[in-house]
Amino acid sequence: MDREKQVKETISDKHLNYLKSVLISQLLLEANDELQGSKAFKQNVKHQVNKTSKILESEYQQGFNVIYNNNPEMCTNVLNKIDSLIHKIKTASIDELVMIDALVDNYFENKEELIETQTAEFNKID
Repeated sequence: MDREKQVKETISDKHLNYLKSVLISQLLLEANDELQGSKAFKQNVKHQVNKTSKILESEYQQGFNVIYNNNPEMCTNVLNKIDSLIHKIKTASIDELVMIDALVDNYFENKEELIETQTAEFNKID
C-alpha cells in the first residue's frame, strides 16, 4: 500500500473537520487580535470578541499546538493559504466572485487532470 493511500485511510472526515476547525479558529484568533484599537472594536463587539477568543483558546489551543509542533512549516503554510484565500474572496468584486466560484467548480470536476498539468507549492519558511 502506498503512503498516500495509507494516510487517507487513517484520516477520517471527523479528523479533517477537527483540523479545519482548529486552523480556522487560529486564524479567527489572529484576526480578532488585529481588531483591537480599530473603530470596529466597540464595547459590545470587544466584549463578544474577547469572550469568543477565550472559548476558542481553551477549546483549540492544545490541538493547535500539537498540529503546529508536528510540522510548523506545513501548519504555517496552510494557515497562510487559508488567510490568502479569505483575503482574495473578501476583496473580490461580484463578477470576480462568480468567476472564482466557476474556477473552483472546474477544479473539483477535473481535479486529476489539473493536478497533472498545474503546479502549486508551499513556500519555504525561514
